[in-house]
Amino acid sequence: MDKLTHYRACVQKLLTEHSHFKNATDDVETLLCFDTERDHYQLMRVGWQRLHRVYHTVLHFDIRDAQVWLQQNTTDSDVGQELVEMGIPKEDIVLGLHPPYKRPYTGYGVKVSSELC
Repeated sequence: MDKLTHYRACVQKLLTEHSHFKNATDDVETLLCFDTERDHYQLMRVGWQRLHRVYHTVLHFDIRDAQVWLQQNTTDSDVGQELVEMGIPKEDIVLGLHPPYKRPYTGYGVKVSSELC
């Protein structure tokens, strides 16, 4: 299995595992969104909690330039470490949810060139 295929499989497995956590209400749906062509992967919660709309990205990963970018993590889990345990080297994980000046201090990968939105 090549590197990119492995990274895609790891991200999809991690999101699928996290999607099994119970919702507070049955009116909130758990959605797995995998765009394997453009390498965008999300776990979302969508629905209603009483009179309040729930539309929330729990986890969001992108794969770009042969690195896994963690864009959003609203869990208590260290998903970066979970990816490391799945065989992805720390230098290939970028904490995109941190500003670029903080990334060298995270212990994970650093994207030096100009970034895409």
